[in-house]
Formats: sequence, structure tokens, C-alpha cells
Amino acid sequence: MQLRLIKPAELDQAALLADSVFREPGATSMKELFPLIFRPGLSHSYAAIADDGTVAAFMGLVPSTIKTGDAFLNVFSIGAVCTDPAFRGQGLAGQLLQLCQSHAAEAEASLIFVSGDRSLYTRAGCVPFGGTQFAELNASSAQALAAAAGEEWTLRPMQPGDFFAVYRLLNEREAGHVYSPGELALLLGTEAYAGVMGLAQRTLVAVRDGSIEGFAAVAVPAAADVPAPNTATAVEWAGQPSAVAALLAKAALCGGVGTLQVPVPWQERGLLALLRDAGASLSGGANSGTVCIADREALLRQTEGCRKGLDLSSVQDDKELISLLFDPASSEDSDAIPLPYMSGLRFI
Repeated sequence: MQLRLIKPAELDQAALLADSVFREPGATSMKELFPLIFRPGLSHSYAAIADDGTVAAFMGLVPSTIKTGDAFLNVFSIGAVCTDPAFRGQGLAGQLLQLCQSHAAEAEASLIFVSGDRSLYTRAGCVPFGGTQFAELNASSAQALAAAAGEEWTLRPMQPGDFFAVYRLLNEREAGHVYSPGELALLLGTEAYAGVMGLAQRTLVAVRDGSIEGFAAVAVPAAADVPAPNTATAVEWAGQPSAVAALLAKAALCGGVGTLQVPVPWQERGLLALLRDAGASLSGGANSGTVCIADREALLRQTEGCRKGLDLSSVQDDKELISLLFDPASSEDSDAIPLPYMSGLRFI
């Protein structure tokens, strides 16, 4: 058994393994949902390769950059973790995780985000992080939100000609993934999170005086008359809070949606106020998944410009350091470093 970086020629086999573990027959393949993991290129993912060349286990590892204020965090995300049933019980996933952590540290990444929270990850130092308010819009609160947002916007599906306006809005957020135009166009089409949830992605824009001032991607039932496996959810948004609120209200009031869940990062106070005033139910929690430190020095270096004088020289425990940096409950909200919600367009 070899545990190593996967080769481009082996990615199709890894995608088939992931399909056998995560997807129902006839469902969209993981290869289509997660091109950042499975398309050929400079792969960072690892696999356990049996003596006959079979991909026995796989762990997707994808690099990205997160903008938070004026700082940029170079990070990795782990996803599509799977082991062939014939090779389970050999500790392959744990060994692959160690290789991924070493890889990220060597690349001087600051953090590794993981889409899961099972013991495989928590034993390796992954912890919950950040703060999120989970809003739930029903018909009543959605109607109130629509009334509060006003009628000054034209709300319509996103068109190809809207692309650069949406790209600008996403890059203007206080905290968010840094997208290249090509990457954003790809992710808008792959619908990864919606696909995993058994839903369909819809993209909407709010236009005023010919200018796009709001964008929202939502995962909703594919058809109004077909029961959906999961509740509709907002995937990602950007723009003026009132414009975003109008788009979320529109999505919630569409036929077949019923209830729309909106995971709002703690720093988006304007949108949270609109949702609260409209009567949406709110419950607090952490961000999506878990995170671990890849390289402590890189983390301190990359967050230096947004730590606001916070002295971390005596903090030795990784969990405490992550909490002090990113958890709004650990200090004053204004001292925590904001992060995007991680189950968005760039869900891994």
C-alpha cells in the first residue's frame, strides 16, 4: 500500500470511489460537483493506492485564499474523504490526514478547514470555530422582510451579463473567499452544496437604476410538487443588506420552498438586524465544519494586520488560539476576526 499525492490519471478512479460512498445511483457525480478536487491540474490531494493500483482511500485537499478585512489567509480545505469498504479498519484515513496536515504546513498555509466534525478530525486537533446566526424564514417572516426591504429593486435571475457585477460584490465583502473570475464562473455552475443537499441552486440579483446591488445563491427544491430531502438554504450572498434581504425574501416565498434557512456570519450585523426585525427565528452556533492550525507562525503572520493588538505570545493551546482569533464569544465582537460561512459556493 502506497500513501502519497494522487496522480492526475488516478483522479477519475477517486471520483468513482467517492460516488460509491456519497452519491445515489443516477445522481450527479462528485467529479462534476467538485471540480476543484477532481479535475486534472496541480493536485494537492492524497490517496492510499493498493498494490494492484486501486484507489483504496482518498482525501481531497484544495488550496484557497480568504480575505478578511485587509488580511489574506492562505488555507486548505479537506473534503470528499472516503475509503473503499474492502480496505476499512486499517487507519488509512488517519494516515492521509497526517499527510495533508504536513503538506499544508510545508506550504505555509495558516489553517485547514474540514467539512466534517467526526472523531477522525477532532483527534487530529480540528475544532469548531467562529460564530454564526442561523435564521429561519417562514412565509410570515419572509413577507415582513420583503416589506422592510422595500420595492426599489428589480429582482430577477442572474444572467451571464451580470457576472462581473456579481464578482465585484463578492470581492467587496468584509470576509470572503478570493475568487478568480474563472473559478467563480465554474463554481456558480457546479452547484456543489446544493447538489450534496439534493436541491437545485438558483442565483438571483437585485437591480436598482440599472446597477446590480445585491446577489444571492440559494439551494431550493428542484420542483414545487416533489418533496425535497432537505430544507431550502441560502448558499452565498453579497451586496447591500436591504438588497440581499429582498432576494432572500423572494426565494423564501417561491412555491415549494416553505422555509428558508440563512446561516449568517456574526459580522453581518445589517442583514441580521433586518432578519430579526422581520421576525425570523435566530439561533446561534459555530461556523460550518471544523478547523485546525496548519502552521502557527503562518497563522500569526497572516492575521497580524487584523488582530487589533491582541497579544497571543503566551497562548500555547491551538484550540484556545483559534477561539481567541475567530470566536466572537471569546472577546468583544469587534476583536474577533470575521470569516465567511464555509458551506457556500466554495464548499469542499
